[in-house]
Amino acid sequence: MSSKSSSSNPPRPLGRPRDPAKVESILTASWRLFLAHGVERVAVETIAAEAGVSKATVYSYFDDKRKMFQEGVRREMAKIEAAQRLNEAAITGTTLRDVLIRFGTGIVTFLTGPGAVDFYGSLSGELRRDPELARMFYDAGPGRTLANLAAILSSPLASDLEIADANSAAEMLLGMWQGMTSYKLMLGIDHKKVTKSIRQRVTDGVDLFLKCYARSRSPNH
Repeated sequence: MSSKSSSSNPPRPLGRPRDPAKVESILTASWRLFLAHGVERVAVETIAAEAGVSKATVYSYFDDKRKMFQEGVRREMAKIEAAQRLNEAAITGTTLRDVLIRFGTGIVTFLTGPGAVDFYGSLSGELRRDPELARMFYDAGPGRTLANLAAILSSPLASDLEIADANSAAEMLLGMWQGMTSYKLMLGIDHKKVTKSIRQRVTDGVDLFLKCYARSRSPNH
């Protein structure tokens, strides 16, 4: 009596080694389809056809679409982290202004890219239905961005600034960088204009931020 259910959802064979190329094809295909149509509206058969594999192969690597979506979210988080990563060599011997412009340009360029815009526009609802995954995404994505920027604003590079709360200051600067761009991009408005102005908008935001938080000098100086 169990054969009927197993034929519609084949169990994953135990001990079968993963083929990295097939896993990559499945994840790439599923993520592209999820962005375009949402998770619920995409059939596993469609993912298999898009990936160039059989439905049985898809199920041999992933129990269901939710597992594919979770893995896609993890890959997206890794991209966000890479977009804002600054190594020690990039920070040593430079100014806070340079570091902030480099950081801001990297993260805003990523957030205005088609993948990120489609993700927030199409799949944020999927995350709301999975609070644990939503929290995980926030902590590793936007939350990590905020923490990384706050760390820069708490570092010796920021010794000339008067910042009481680095997290609040970081959130303010991120808001200055993004402005209304996320709304425009999700609505398909002025994409070229927005992306072309990233460097200037980030620079203007940094300069205004540094001016606002500059440590007040004694009248004797």
